[in-house]
Amino acid sequence: MGPGNLLMRFFGAAVFLVTSLLSAQPALAQARVALVIGNGAYEKVPELPNPTRDAADIGRALERLDFKVTQVKNATAQEMRKAVVEFGRSAEMSDIAVVFYAGHGMEVGGENWLIPISAELRSDTDAESEAISLRSVSLQVSKARKLGLVILDACRNNPFAAKMKRALSTRAVARGLAPTEPSDNVLIAYAARDGTTASDGDGRNSPFTTSLLRHIETPGLEISFLFRRVRDDVMAATRREQQPFVYGSLSKEEIYLKAPAVAAQAPAASAPAPAAPAEDEKFWQAVRTSTVAALFEEFLARYPRSDHAVEARQRIKDLKASEVAALSSPAAAPKSDASGRKEPDAKRAVRNPFTPDDNKKISVIAAAQHLELPSFTISSDQNDPLNANSRFVGVWSNKRGWTNGKGRYAMLIVTEVSATGLAKGYYLWGPPTKQSWAKDVAGYKSFAEFISNDKFSINGTPVTAKLDKNVLALTSANKEKPSETANIELRPVWQLVPVPEDAEPPTKRDKTARSHAVKKESAAEPGPPGHAGGASMEERYRACRKLVKGFAQRDACARSGTI
Repeated sequence: MGPGNLLMRFFGAAVFLVTSLLSAQPALAQARVALVIGNGAYEKVPELPNPTRDAADIGRALERLDFKVTQVKNATAQEMRKAVVEFGRSAEMSDIAVVFYAGHGMEVGGENWLIPISAELRSDTDAESEAISLRSVSLQVSKARKLGLVILDACRNNPFAAKMKRALSTRAVARGLAPTEPSDNVLIAYAARDGTTASDGDGRNSPFTTSLLRHIETPGLEISFLFRRVRDDVMAATRREQQPFVYGSLSKEEIYLKAPAVAAQAPAASAPAPAAPAEDEKFWQAVRTSTVAALFEEFLARYPRSDHAVEARQRIKDLKASEVAALSSPAAAPKSDASGRKEPDAKRAVRNPFTPDDNKKISVIAAAQHLELPSFTISSDQNDPLNANSRFVGVWSNKRGWTNGKGRYAMLIVTEVSATGLAKGYYLWGPPTKQSWAKDVAGYKSFAEFISNDKFSINGTPVTAKLDKNVLALTSANKEKPSETANIELRPVWQLVPVPEDAEPPTKRDKTARSHAVKKESAAEPGPPGHAGGASMEERYRACRKLVKGFAQRDACARSGTI
């Protein structure tokens, strides 16, 4: 091969290399990297329950925002230093670099320190060798081209400061963090402003992380406004006892963790650009195959002018018609034994399977109402052959909220109710409103309570719960003002044992329908004392309402035909 050919091959390889580097630059410039650290299993002081959960949830959120996330859990000083240094190398080639830290942090002599799980910190001079300085973390994120962001849920009221010896009398030790001045294009967000402490919270996440998770994936929310929303949420949840604070300044360029939705460019001037799926379309796709009329009623309440409104009304009409047909069907009547005694029909005890589609519909409603949805399973093993208490088992929701929309949204997930009345499940509450008694942020709590005389406890608050057909009415009293009550009527999004009757709330039933029901009752052939006459389940149920009190007792009476 001659010199000319070698030169051409060298030149071609050089051109290919330069072209490859140039084409790779846009991809590199778009890179997003994040380091997420959660320290809770401290060896020398009591453990913190939330930091590892906070870090895991934030890590998943950042991954959904196209960040390459490095997760570090319960790290020693050596592990933290190594993670920070390695992260700094990846930050050099990124547009945005984020560090999230949850755990203990403190100020010593004006310097802020993040505390590993192995730290003992007997003296104020031990911080440099046993802890990680915030300054070193800030320097690593500052290598990003566009934004360096440090988020610290680390202002907890930690026990290190109280027991630490002061080697230098001029060296102050504080429980919170000191103010800081990061370099250009670096923001440092504290869960609580300098000199104050933050709450670890009673739920899955701390109040600060709970609010951050609520807003961090909001499309088109500029970074400055993101932390303003977090600040307002946390102050409301903690009754102004905790105030998040952000240090640093940015250029006039707007920065988004999730960019605003951009409509596709129109192919021609005369043709409009296709819009992204609207909220009503997303909701419709989730519920369109449902057999629960209440879901379509909720759809119409939210989107009365939707293109699917006509179809939703027709679905409600068809579903209610099928329920009436099921009631009047001869197959619905219970069988009789040789003595003429009515027996429950096993086919009437049909139970709905809880499907992935049901879970999807529940997720849609929870997202629309800003509810935090727990992981749950529905127990199908019910020692309740008459299905009386089993009808409580289900997911109950309301399209408006407590006190006809004045209070917060709520959802009740009853996963199991035994024949003895022991109810298990979750109560979910949404963000507070101006009329809410408490101002805590959205969350959920599990419960296991006995239902006695229509009363049980939710989240430590006594509640009266009355199930009338398939409307579950809850009434609660204000702890601080017992005379002040609130109520909500919940309908089933999904129910283990459906009630084939109308779901109109007791407070709004039509008087004409009631008078018609009275006429039908009087027309029914009366039975002997202690027996409920009537050819259909519906007639016997109405007769039983005169004989016994309580939903479970009336249900058993209607199925057996006797008390």
